[in-house]
Amino acid sequence: MVELSIKATIHPKLIPLLRDLSALARRELFSVGATALAATLRSYLRHQGASRHNTASRLGASPTQHIIKGAARITSRSSSNGATVSVPIAGISRAFHDLTITPKKAGNLTIPVAAASYGHRVRELKRMGWTVFTPKGRDFIMGKQDGDKEPTLLYALKKQVVIRQDRSLLPSDADVSYSINMAIGKSINQHLRRNEK
Repeated sequence: MVELSIKATIHPKLIPLLRDLSALARRELFSVGATALAATLRSYLRHQGASRHNTASRLGASPTQHIIKGAARITSRSSSNGATVSVPIAGISRAFHDLTITPKKAGNLTIPVAAASYGHRVRELKRMGWTVFTPKGRDFIMGKQDGDKEPTLLYALKKQVVIRQDRSLLPSDADVSYSINMAIGKSINQHLRRNEK
């Protein structure tokens, strides 16, 4: 999993309060902030995931929903020194920089170029009844299913792919800070009101 850092700025009025709290109270407030950020990220990514289907649409394929599925798996943890929110979505780091993808085990990346191959690995297609082959000396994979007269071009083979940065994959630093500060501020106000009674 790739670790990302999003800069969140604690509101200046909260800093002295956090400094004066016990370790347990700080952990609880950091937990409140992290929980709020996780909820903000889930909502934002569900919205992003619902609209990012350019490749699937171009190929006439069903979307993989990998952003939406990843959003459902967001978790957070906290300590007295801070908190971490984990976003387990492949490729999410391209919100901050170009992403260069190279093969880890195989000699080439398989880039889907057909609806049938989109969202599937070669071995999955084989299990689904496809006969898959690479024409000698070519940089693509073709396949046939029972009854097909002609093979279908399934994948382009690439040594590496660069996917350009897209900061809109995640909320802005300002939105992240707002989410955390609002949650922590609200929690402090609720605590103060309870103690006044």
